[in-house]
Amino acid sequence: MADDSNDRPVLSGGELALADTVILLMKVMSMHGIIDSAAIRAVFSELEDRYRAQNLATAAEMAEYLRRHATNADHATFIRVQTPGKEAGDT
Repeated sequence: MADDSNDRPVLSGGELALADTVILLMKVMSMHGIIDSAAIRAVFSELEDRYRAQNLATAAEMAEYLRRHATNADHATFIRVQTPGKEAGDT
């Protein structure tokens, strides 16, 4: 659906909730070294370009949203991971 004020697609609440879930999962995987931010940026940038070339404005907007938010560090979501042998009770 398009926003009349600037002709940019407007993402629905459900679409944003799904995107934010994907972002959270990707940040957790990134924190654990499974994927890196450069790869995330490259993939979503490629998708955004492809969707824009195919005139899929809403899909391009979603890819841009994911690229922008999945690669920005959000220190509030970082978790402390204990190294083996340093867990409570180990000496």
